[in-house]
Amino acid sequence: MAITCREEAMRWVHRYAIGGAAFAALPLPISTTAGLAALEVHMLNFIGGVYDEPVGNLKSLAAGGGLEIMGSGLKFVATRASAFVPGPAGIVIRVGIAALVIESLGRAIVGYFERKHPDKLFSAAV
Repeated sequence: MAITCREEAMRWVHRYAIGGAAFAALPLPISTTAGLAALEVHMLNFIGGVYDEPVGNLKSLAAGGGLEIMGSGLKFVATRASAFVPGPAGIVIRVGIAALVIESLGRAIVGYFERKHPDKLFSAAV
């Protein structure tokens, strides 16, 4: 049975969202924003590979800068929201926001490639 690029890419989007959520839960002394932005850029490049369309260094660099800025804003929102929640529940908020953002971004990336390559069949060369 043939699998479409969309199906394969969405499997990976879910994996990246889980990985990003796990990373956001780590009690690191530094900001996790840069790490999450790197994960999102890697997801962009990987999904491009699923569709046999490399993203390229310049586009990846530009996307990374934008994602880092967006991540800083989301971190501010997560920090403010978790301040109202006592105890370890604040971590749950950060994890949820990270997973939601990565999942949403992944869906948008898949949508972009689907508009260019609708119902393209996946070749396991990735």
